[in-house]
This record gives sequence, structure tokens and C-alpha cells, in this order.
Amino acid sequence: MPIPIFARNSPRVRIIGTLFFIAAVLGLAACDNNPNIPPLHKTRPDGSPWVVTYRAFLDDPRSLDPQFAYDEVSNGVNSNIYDTLLTYDPLREDYVLQPMMGSELPVFEPHPDGTETVTCKIKPGLFFHDDACFPGGKGTEVSSRDFIYAFQRMADPKVECPVASTMADYVVGFGDAYAAAEKSGRFDYDAPFPGIEEVDRYTFRIHLTKAYPQMKYWLAYLFTAPVPRAGVEYYDGKVHNGVRRPFFRFHPVGTGAFLLQDWRRGQFIRLVRNPNYNTIRFPKGGWPADVNAQLAPYADVKLPTVDEVQLLVMREQIPAWILFRQGWTDASAVSKDVFNSVIDAKHELSPVYAARGTKLIKDLDLDTWYLMFNMRDPVVGNVKVRQAMVLAYNANAFNEIFGNNILHLTDQILPPFMFGNEPGFKNPWRDTNLEKARQLLAEAGYPKGIDPKTGKPLEIVLDTQADSATSRQMADFDRSQFEALGIRIRIQENLFAQMLDKQMKGRYQFLSAGWNADYPDPENFFALFYGPNIVPIGHNQSMYQSPEFDRLFEQMATTDDTSERLAIIRKMNELLLVKDCVVGPIFNRVTYRLRQPWTPYFVKNSIVGQYGGLRFAVIDTRMREQKRAEWNRKNYWPLVITFGLVAAVVAYGIRRRSQANV
Repeated sequence: MPIPIFARNSPRVRIIGTLFFIAAVLGLAACDNNPNIPPLHKTRPDGSPWVVTYRAFLDDPRSLDPQFAYDEVSNGVNSNIYDTLLTYDPLREDYVLQPMMGSELPVFEPHPDGTETVTCKIKPGLFFHDDACFPGGKGTEVSSRDFIYAFQRMADPKVECPVASTMADYVVGFGDAYAAAEKSGRFDYDAPFPGIEEVDRYTFRIHLTKAYPQMKYWLAYLFTAPVPRAGVEYYDGKVHNGVRRPFFRFHPVGTGAFLLQDWRRGQFIRLVRNPNYNTIRFPKGGWPADVNAQLAPYADVKLPTVDEVQLLVMREQIPAWILFRQGWTDASAVSKDVFNSVIDAKHELSPVYAARGTKLIKDLDLDTWYLMFNMRDPVVGNVKVRQAMVLAYNANAFNEIFGNNILHLTDQILPPFMFGNEPGFKNPWRDTNLEKARQLLAEAGYPKGIDPKTGKPLEIVLDTQADSATSRQMADFDRSQFEALGIRIRIQENLFAQMLDKQMKGRYQFLSAGWNADYPDPENFFALFYGPNIVPIGHNQSMYQSPEFDRLFEQMATTDDTSERLAIIRKMNELLLVKDCVVGPIFNRVTYRLRQPWTPYFVKNSIVGQYGGLRFAVIDTRMREQKRAEWNRKNYWPLVITFGLVAAVVAYGIRRRSQANV
């Protein structure tokens, strides 16, 4: 007896059911391909639209503790959660400071004995985020004590603040407090802290052992951002009443424009508007004329201008680019993989993307990227090995392969447009010369790259951050450069957090590193090689020690931008880059970034744009929806084909049944 074609659990029914299921899934896909998570709300309490901005993000932050975090990824989040006493004028490219939480700019008062006092005033009526760590869940008002507490935390060895050594050089009593806590194993936050004086609730003074003009820049940096003692002590990672609380570094309590709402590792970070934010407002004007129509309605309005920020963790650049092209993110970097399809031969936006309304933004970043060596390593600690490796490196080839020939190749550590950068400076190890490099390697005791102890090629470990296909390709390129000398390079891949940990503990041989300026002063770059700043107390990851360099650094750090300071910097360059070849500078980044037509861009200051610009984000939600619909037209062909297949199967079954009944 033939099995009825529509009998329950028959093979034909299972096949047809599967096909209908596939058709249903494809039908849903044809309706929407939005990869973003749903917003928290659709409307605000007043009924107006809830506005979200979507951005692709490089990686998960290492920490959201402002006194500890010192990397671009962490600061990219922290700068929107925490505010500082000062900030940079977003409309100026020359790094002019202006008050943020401060009611005015700090007053620097030099004294006859060489010491200096910095008087800082803060605005009344600024509050921490509402949080369970406060009585009743309501954030308390920020006072001078909260700024003092931030400085105390920097002096606590357990916090591991990367600039503790710098502060110890200039802030009265800072070093003594650090040493006492290190000896006892506990920092006494209730003991007097002579370096910071509470004048009144809204005024505090910083007492410096000597003149230090760069202190004004640190007051615009996250290390000095106020944090609530109640929050640090509440979020201790321990179990309370049967519930484990997160650590403070993963549960920030700040004063900024946004609060951390949700963080799913490897997926996304969601920030939401701080409803109590009143620290600064949107600029009143001064932006470019071509965005005036879009920005004029926001002049002097309360910040932030969006209700929610979604940061999608996208370690691979191609998927991130596809999301931007489809309109699912509001901004994008131009990676090497898509460069030629977006940028034309004149390094301008291609006509295709210009027609879409896409905006191209070019920035010469305030950074320098270089080869960095561990000066304590018995192999690369040999100066001739370092010189040979730097000489073997072909920066032009790197620029062509990975930089689309737009990187600014450099011979020095200070980036362009910073005082001390001299276009005429010549680093003798920066011209690729394999013959001379092989000679230096032989003089170092490794002729033809052979290790005399083993009779085999010398092996050196290159630590790299393996978070994308591009980073792996770069590591392979680096390996090829050095293996031309006959040595063997073993690549050690690391996750982002692992890489930072190795650098901060000096557990590596050599690597490619970069430094993005914390503030626009040469002291910030040369401090990376100052002896007392050796990790973990500071950020001297190369562990370079030179009494002569340290003496010059101390002179340079407290000297105004004069010919005298320039002469000191020249001597420092000769020591650091020529005589000792501690690092091999390669390039300064030239960043090409894209903005969608619905999000006008006006920030000219690269530090504000890179870190705290989300508070100024403007989104034309109506235009975004129109463009998304236009760029993501529904494709019903898979649905039609699937239903056609289902119909064919059904027709075939009916025909077989008819034949069987004849």
C-alpha cells in the first residue's frame, strides 16, 4: 500500500516542512537585516524619538578605572563616562584648554623657593551618576575631596597608575605616600595628603615641588578625573548578602555625559544618557559653514545630544566596513582592505561614495609608531643588534602594503606640529641598508644571523596583537624584514589585554608599538624613556636607563618652548635614537575616517574627536531610516525560489499519488 503523501511523519511531510521552515526564515530575512540590538526605548519621556548612535569598536576595554586605564580602547569608553577639570576646545586644532568641570582655568603660582602652587576651582552642582553605591541610589555632588581622592588613588600601588612616577616627581608628598603604602601593603586614604589641599568644598590646591607647566594637561586627562570613594569601596568584587558585586574597573561610576548600561564581552557596549548631566553644553557656533543647517538647532543645548550609544565590538575590519556601507553604523575608519574602493587616486573620496553623501575626514594624528626593544634582554639589549634590525626594516614597503602610501614616515619620536619636531632631523638607522645591517649584526656577535652558542640561526620573539587578519599580516611582514638578516623570528600572538600586560611588565623581546599623545607637549613622549618611569610604576616599557638622558629630560620638562628647550631636545634625540637606538621610529598615522550623511562632523581637535566626541554626536534619524531603506532593499528572490521548490515537490507528490491510484 502506498504511503499517503500527506501522512503524519511521512518523509515527504518532513521534507516539505523543512522547506517551509527555510522559506519562513528567508522571508523574515527579506524583511530586515539590521544586526544592531534593539534600543532601550523608542521614545523619550516627553514623547520625542529616542536617538541612538551606532559605532564599530576595536575591542573590549581592558579597564574602566580612570586612574588605571591607559590605552586607546579603554579611554575611548572612559572619556564618555568620566569628565575632567579641563578639556580641549573642540573647535580648535591647536590644543587650547578650556574649563570642563572647572569654573575657570587653574592659576599657577610660582614661589621664590622654586616650588609652585596650582589653584583649581570646580563648578557647584555637578553630580556623580545615580548608582546603588550611594544612599538612596542618588549620585552625590562632586566636591574638592573627590579630586583629592583621585590623586590619592594614583599614589596607591595597588591601583597601578601608569603615571605614578611622573606625579611622584612633582607633587609634594606623593612619592612618600606611595612608598609608605608599598611598605605597609595598604594605602591610608584617611591620612593627610600634603600634595593636594582642600581649600573649600569647590576649591583645591596642588602643591608642586618645582615648576611643572604640563600639570594643566594632566588636569584634562582621565587619571585626574574625580571618582567617588563610595563607588570604589562598594564595587569590590566580593559577595555581599549572597550577591557578588563586580569590581570597580568593570562598573564605573563617573560624572560624564553617559552611563554604562550594558557590556557583553566580545559583542557590544551600551552607554545611555546621563539625565543629570550639566557640565558643558553644545558649542554656540564656530563650526564649518557646510554643516550649519544641521548643527544650528543644537547651539548651546544640553549634552549629550543622543540618548544611547551602541559600540559594536568588531575586531575584523571587513565586517565593520560592511555594516557602515549598509548604514548600520554612523562612522567608520578606512582600512587598507577597502581603501582603493573608497578613495580615488588623488586620495579623495570616490564619486560613488560622494554621491551617497558620505563625508571624508583626514587627520594627521598626534602619535608615533615604532619598533620597541626590551633593553634588559640579553640579545636585543645589544645596541648593534637593535641598529641592525632598524636598518633592515623597509618602512616604504610597509607604507605601500598597509598604509596605502598615506602614512607619514618619520625619523624621530615627536610627531609633526609638536614643538621639538624638526623636519631636517636625520636618523642614520632609518635608511634601509641590508648590507650595513648584516655587518652590524656580525659585529654584535651573530655573523650571518647565526647564534655562536647553538650554531643555528639566532631566534628572537616578536610579540604581536593578533586581533585581526591585518595584524597577522603585519606580523608576517615584520618577520620577513628581519629574517632577511639570517635570524629567525618567532611570532607570539596575544590578545589585546595580554599584549598590554606584557608591555606593562616588560615581558617581551621586541614588538611594534605606538604612542598617542596624552597632551601636546614633547615631555609626554620623552617620558616613555625616562629612567624613573620604568614599568610598572610608569610607562617606560623599553626599560631604558641613561643618567644623561634623565638629566636632559628633567631640564626639558620644566623649560618653556624656547630655543633652549629645542637644543635640549636635539641632544635627547641623539642619545635616544642615534647613540642608543632604543626605538626605531617608523611613521605617524594619517587617519582617514568616514561619516554618514546623517551625522555631521565639526570637531577639529583630534584628542576630543578620538575620545570624548560622542557627547556631541548629532543624528538625523529620519535621513538615516531613508538611506537604510534605500541601501538595504528587500531581496525576495530566495523566498520565491524556495516556494517554487516547495510547489514542485508538492506537484511531484500529487502526480506520484495519481499514478499509484491508476
